[in-house]
Amino acid sequence: MNISNQLHEYLSADQLKAVKSVSAAASAIDKRVFLVGGAVRDLILGREIKDIDMAVECYPRELLSSSNDGLIKVISSSEFETVKIEIYGQIIDLSMTRCERYVKSGSLPQVYKSRIESDLSRRDFTINALAAHVDSSKWGEILDPHNGVQDLRMGLIKVLHHQSFTDDPTRIFRAARYATRLSFELEKTTRESMIQAVSGIGGLSGTRILSELDQVFEEINSGNALENLDEWGAFKAIHPKFDISTAALAVLKNFDSVEASPNVVGLLSLVYGLNRDVRKEIGVRLKLSSPLSWQISNIDRFYQLRPDMKNSEIYEKLNGLSLESLYVARSISSSTDVEASNQINLYLNDLADISISVTGNDLINLGIPEGPLVGTILSSIHEKLLDDHMLSRKEQLELAKNIWTNTM
Repeated sequence: MNISNQLHEYLSADQLKAVKSVSAAASAIDKRVFLVGGAVRDLILGREIKDIDMAVECYPRELLSSSNDGLIKVISSSEFETVKIEIYGQIIDLSMTRCERYVKSGSLPQVYKSRIESDLSRRDFTINALAAHVDSSKWGEILDPHNGVQDLRMGLIKVLHHQSFTDDPTRIFRAARYATRLSFELEKTTRESMIQAVSGIGGLSGTRILSELDQVFEEINSGNALENLDEWGAFKAIHPKFDISTAALAVLKNFDSVEASPNVVGLLSLVYGLNRDVRKEIGVRLKLSSPLSWQISNIDRFYQLRPDMKNSEIYEKLNGLSLESLYVARSISSSTDVEASNQINLYLNDLADISISVTGNDLINLGIPEGPLVGTILSSIHEKLLDDHMLSRKEQLELAKNIWTNTM
């Protein structure tokens, strides 16, 4: 198979120039370089190419040292002989073709330099075990040692060997992402080996699990991917009481906010409804940042909403919570507690924007002495304004004087 036409149709002019420049640098030292992985997969499927991955049969630094045009800028590098470069304004992940050995399940692999054939054999799924020649003599010619093109045509996600998920349980998260993104199904034996290996997620570090979840949250249809992970038992492998509610999945299936972070909304949705102790344990397990742990802890404030609350009481419960927390609580409550959902809407659309028109200096000018009393009176005015709404500046000053008089 040759994808020369797709390369010219789906890559931008700058992407093509960047790929050809890397290819020229490799040819200068008589090394082969290939377009690999997701880019090749998406070109075959006729999808837009966002990320460009290339693999070269040498250490990337050898290729970079051979490039004398000064156009290639190294952005970062990793311990696995992978560098992120920028050329013609395009970001390319350039890696050494390598083979891997897993010392134990869930651990990071040991890597060794190899040829492209071995590199493709270490890939997660057959649909990603593809490479395309980018040298002029074989431009666009596909390397497909594991019949990935056939699986693409059949809409199947298939591992290269039955130990794949055991070696690297993070591939379970990737399977969910690809199944959702491409509307593919897991091949029968792949699904069976995945179910057998799902407990291996429990052996991953919290940091790696959170990184994989973040990538799932960023998918357009993250709710469907998370539903698959829940069905496969992935969340129970993280924590035995990590139960995902139907309402939480509905939030993620319908998430369309341009202001809220999908990563924060995703995590808050998953833990919403769990008891405080379980939420805390999951937060520790995933090594969450302090701000995110605080948001998870403060989910309890939504549970404290009651139908007979005054506006000022609603404000007190919800003020200071993040947009993501409010979004999640409102969405989930819309199917479980309509009154609470309405109260959150009231806060977002009205109460959060209500502010008093007098200041501490105004109160001091009335003769009220400086000190904590000024803050107390301002809070009382704000509370009154929340509950009664219609208070002019003059009425707010009169209220301040009355409160002061009653404290004397």
